Amino acid sequence: MENKKFLFEKRNYQIMLIGILFIVTGLVLMAGGDTGDETSFNPEIFNFRRITLAPILIVAGFTIEIFAIMHKPKNKS
Repeated sequence: MENKKFLFEKRNYQIMLIGILFIVTGLVLMAGGDTGDETSFNPEIFNFRRITLAPILIVAGFTIEIFAIMHKPKNKS
């Protein structure tokens, strides 16, 4: 039988997992802020966590994903 190889090395998949965790964390931090009443306004949607921190985490996660794809493992010579 021929030996099947993965597209990436183990380290690439570990870095990808870290990037996915950053993205999911950012999305969770951005969620919420609903009052349940369509006529009232909730100023909590404009706090630091939703406006600044969550987008930074999401962009960082996508940057980590790009790095994981482009990362070339060292030769095992």
